[in-house]
Amino acid sequence: WSSKMSKSVYSLVLTDEIVRAIDAMAYRMDTSRSALIDRILAERLSMQTPEIRMRNIMENISSFFDEEIFRLQSAASEGGMLIKSPLPYKYKPTIRYSVELLREGKYLGRLKVSFRTQNASLMQLMNIFLNCFASIENRCLMKYDDLDVVMQIDNDKMCRMLNMPILRDGRKINDANLIAEAIADYVNFLDRMIKLFFENADNRKRAVTLIEDACKERLKTVKVLV
Repeated sequence: WSSKMSKSVYSLVLTDEIVRAIDAMAYRMDTSRSALIDRILAERLSMQTPEIRMRNIMENISSFFDEEIFRLQSAASEGGMLIKSPLPYKYKPTIRYSVELLREGKYLGRLKVSFRTQNASLMQLMNIFLNCFASIENRCLMKYDDLDVVMQIDNDKMCRMLNMPILRDGRKINDANLIAEAIADYVNFLDRMIKLFFENADNRKRAVTLIEDACKERLKTVKVLV
C-alpha cells in the first residue's frame, strides 16, 4: 500500500437495467454496488485500487499451500481467507488461520489463530506455545526496525499483526506475488512450529529449543518478512 486512495461520494445517472445487472453481480460476489462499480472502472482504466491489490494477493496465496495439509476457504471480504490444518495429536483438533488484509494503515493485515477443541489440557498447551512463540519471535526480529511483533494472546487464540513486507536487507516490496508468498510462508512456518511443539509436548525444554533454532534458521533463508 505505497499510496493511499481516498473515497468520496458522487452522484451518477445510470440506466435502470444496468443498475439491476450491477446489483445482481454484486450480490453474487458478496460485495456492494459502489465497490463493484469502483472495481469495474479501476480495471477499465488500468488502475490498481487497494481492493484490487488485496484480491490479487489472495488469489496468489493459495498456490503456496500444500493441499494435502491445508484446506483453504475465501472469506466474505476480498482481503480475507480462512486456512485450516489438522493437528495430529489427541482428539485430532483443527488449527484455524484467518488472514485479513487491511485497506490502509500501518499494517498489511492481521493473522488470527484459533484452536478448535474443547479439551482443557490441549487449550492450555496451545496457550503455552503461543506465549513461547511470541517471546522467541520478538527476540529473533528485534534487529529489524521496520518490523513490530504485535501479538494479542487470549487463552488458546492469537491475533498477530502482519507488517508491511520487507526483504531481509530492509528494502520494502510491493509485488503482490511476493507478498502472497510471504504471508503463506509465515502461516506454513507457524503451522510447523505448532506441530513441532505438540510432538515434543512431553519435553517442554526440548520443544522450546527446537522452535528457537528453527526461527533462527528461517531468518537465514526467508525471502520476505511480514
